[in-house]
Amino acid sequence: MDDLTDTRRLRQAGYNRRLHITAVISVITGAALLAIAAFLLSYARIHEIALTAGVSPSLAALYPLVFDTTLVIACVAALALRGAPWWMRYSAVLIIMILLALVAVGEALHSAAISLPQRSTAATVAAVPWALFLIAFGLGLLVLKYQRRVRAMARAQDPDEAPESVSRTSTKKPPLEQRNAHSAQWNSDPDTGAVRIVPAEPKRPSPSPSKQSGTQEARLSSAPANGHRHNHGHGHGHQHHSGPLG
Repeated sequence: MDDLTDTRRLRQAGYNRRLHITAVISVITGAALLAIAAFLLSYARIHEIALTAGVSPSLAALYPLVFDTTLVIACVAALALRGAPWWMRYSAVLIIMILLALVAVGEALHSAAISLPQRSTAATVAAVPWALFLIAFGLGLLVLKYQRRVRAMARAQDPDEAPESVSRTSTKKPPLEQRNAHSAQWNSDPDTGAVRIVPAEPKRPSPSPSKQSGTQEARLSSAPANGHRHNHGHGHGHQHHSGPLG
């Protein structure tokens, strides 16, 4: 009975996993198709608003691209900041809502043929690219800050990634407490109480080969002189003893 229950649970888990993957793929595909459709439908109206503000036709064609690119960056940042603090997540979501609201209001006003003041519209259109750049740059900084925090937390939780220098110093030189403990154990051991440490005698430096050859030559030269003196002494003694005998 337990084996059948486990088998059913595994099948149910596999089914739920496949269903979850299918749902995620469907949502991503639908969101991408809706984004493409919204881009195509809003391109003409944003382009006309830029032309109305007095922007040249070649530059007015870039305004829809700037809006859509900033919107894509905000959506990606919102996905990247899922585990971030609440103010980071809400910042990305708030920027997405503001961008969508601006585009929707601008298209609604243009479609309703409501005339906008020329100077105010021109000033707003001129400041829009820089405002969108500032928004994208701020979102990028938030994502980088969150990724740095995630890496710091991962390093703090993983003790195996300690620096090699610390491990090398700890293996080369034992700590001071451990050395004091060894010395105290040595002093308290009764078998080692009567042991006396005798300092080693300093080694005398061996003479150089030139000095050794010089001493050998001096010994060889002094050896014949000593032999001659010895023989000469024996000869005088013989003469001294031979006198009384005659």
